[in-house]
Amino acid sequence: MYKDGHIGFNALLYAPFVPLVSARWSLETAVLGTVLVVGLAPLPDIDELLPRIPHRGPTHTVWFAVLVGLFAGVGTTLLVDATATSSTSVSAFRFGFAVGTGSVLAHLAGDVVTPMGISPFAPVSAAHVTLDWFPSKHGRINRALLLLGSGALLSSLALAIGFSSASVPPI
Repeated sequence: MYKDGHIGFNALLYAPFVPLVSARWSLETAVLGTVLVVGLAPLPDIDELLPRIPHRGPTHTVWFAVLVGLFAGVGTTLLVDATATSSTSVSAFRFGFAVGTGSVLAHLAGDVVTPMGISPFAPVSAAHVTLDWFPSKHGRINRALLLLGSGALLSSLALAIGFSSASVPPI
């Protein structure tokens, strides 16, 4: 998949979680998750800019997903107010870790459907995975995923905003 397809696919996968995250934690947390999911969607393809790293090599593994998750977990923990309790910090870390790791894993899932595929457990396993459904450059599919994912995510955010404003007592 290309960048637009990955962003749309990640948005589509995160959309059902927005109201849940908003209800469990806050609308702000759901929006933070949205920013992470969309922002991290193309990250594994950074290997195209790095001359010594093969495309769909180390940045297209579960190990890279976990590494990104650790950084996202630490980042979300740092965003938590300094007066927060330790349980809030642990919760922030878990949320950031799950969203960061999930974002990269969603990217990998998007690449599995292409003929080139990936080796998600390299170098531990050389197993190569591809479903060979459509080429990465398939413009219609990339655009369709972007439109579908954007629509689903925006609808989900609107739903979460409606729920959060409905719980606020009138002035």
